[in-house]
Amino acid sequence: MNAAFTHFIWIVVSSWWCLSLIIMGFYAGAVHLWIKRWRLIPQGEAPPLDPVRSGLTAIIPCRNEVGNLPKLIADLRKQTHPVEILVVDDGSEDGTARAAADLGVTCISSPAPGKKPALIAGIAQATTEWVATLDADVRLGETWAQAMLEAAVGQEATAVVGPVTLGPNRSAWDRFQALEYGAMMVWIGGGVHSKGLAMGSGANLLFKRSAYPSDFLTPAIASGDDTFALEAIQKQQGRLVWQGDPRAGVLTAGAISWRSLWTQRGRWASKTTRLDDRETIFIAVLIGTVQCTLLAWTLASLVLLNLPLGLATLALWAVKMMLDFRLLKQVNSAFKIHARKQDYITFAPRYLIMVLGAWGQILRGRVVWKGRRI
Repeated sequence: MNAAFTHFIWIVVSSWWCLSLIIMGFYAGAVHLWIKRWRLIPQGEAPPLDPVRSGLTAIIPCRNEVGNLPKLIADLRKQTHPVEILVVDDGSEDGTARAAADLGVTCISSPAPGKKPALIAGIAQATTEWVATLDADVRLGETWAQAMLEAAVGQEATAVVGPVTLGPNRSAWDRFQALEYGAMMVWIGGGVHSKGLAMGSGANLLFKRSAYPSDFLTPAIASGDDTFALEAIQKQQGRLVWQGDPRAGVLTAGAISWRSLWTQRGRWASKTTRLDDRETIFIAVLIGTVQCTLLAWTLASLVLLNLPLGLATLALWAVKMMLDFRLLKQVNSAFKIHARKQDYITFAPRYLIMVLGAWGQILRGRVVWKGRRI
């Protein structure tokens, strides 16, 4: 009986091991695809712009951003291409609206709580051919508008997805977030360029105003103002373009603690079940499955204290770290993060902690944004 039971256990463990290797194989294929797509992005020059035909309004939906908004407005006023500025106040309690008025920019109030109603109100107020959506806490270079419009006009785009990077990267915590966010940008950039992947960050998007799909946004879902808009444009046969030129990038600060990072990622993940893009859903499921696999093997090894089980667990972690290293080296080079050896070594366990924390926020119903439970 004991021999039969032991044999059964080893069959189960062996099957589990083979399944885990298959999962890692899918992850390896995804990493290879992301890097391949990223390397295919060309670095071409766009034709000169006609300032009249290329009017641009920067729409800044914001809540409680009195400390950040003046810096962004100063950056926008330094642009080499003229930009109209429109602030949409989402019920701020710290004087954000007054600060915008004192700075002499147009500021309107959102008709309802949430970023999506604020964006819709801003789009309705704008009159230029092009509109950009920016988060209030980003910083821009002087040629940001020029670079984004070059991609829009030169490639006859309906929407342009621009890169978002995190910084400054002074600590291991900062570099972890910068590497993780950069990896997401590599996937998004390569995907948008290769197949029109409907993904991007709402912190740096450009739209043809007449094509902005206000009717497709879903205010009931906390996140997704960026993705739902891009998906709607894609369904309407619009052209999505990635502008990877560093001039088009925006810089923002990372989360200050694990709790704030978990809350942010939980909010982002809340839209996953409503997405239509199959690749995005597959990647979300794959990443979640990889994390569950690593967690299950690690817990089993710690509970059972079995040497072969422990060695198998270490092997899986080693495979994951090697695949991450290949991707993160590309990220480090592309976004100049200046990562150190220990940043690569600790990335995988930190990432697992991040994912588990985000899931915990969702399951406990504690997804909060700007002081509001959503």
